[in-house]
Amino acid sequence: MAFAYKILGQIKPNANTLTNVYVTPAATSTVINTITICNQGPANSTIDLILRPVNETLANKHYLLKNIAIPQADTLILSPGITMNAAVILAANNTLDANVSISAFGVEVV
Repeated sequence: MAFAYKILGQIKPNANTLTNVYVTPAATSTVINTITICNQGPANSTIDLILRPVNETLANKHYLLKNIAIPQADTLILSPGITMNAAVILAANNTLDANVSISAFGVEVV
């Protein structure tokens, strides 16, 4: 087994656009150690954070966070310890404006 410690994904999605932060590659397992959500704008925003298998349609069971407020010029730091097998998506939706960035850090196990 090889371990790759890395930035798994960084996005700055458009408002109300569900965007993939990271998709676990084939024959790989991943542990997400840290997720940062940074509101760089002058207004409050809200965020949805979703974890779902590629072959499933989005449903309520996939939400890690739903409509969580991120105050203006603030950052939310999560240490979830999420484990993902191959073909699992971590995605985010910024529901108010496009001034929010999301980063995921962790380990890929191949």
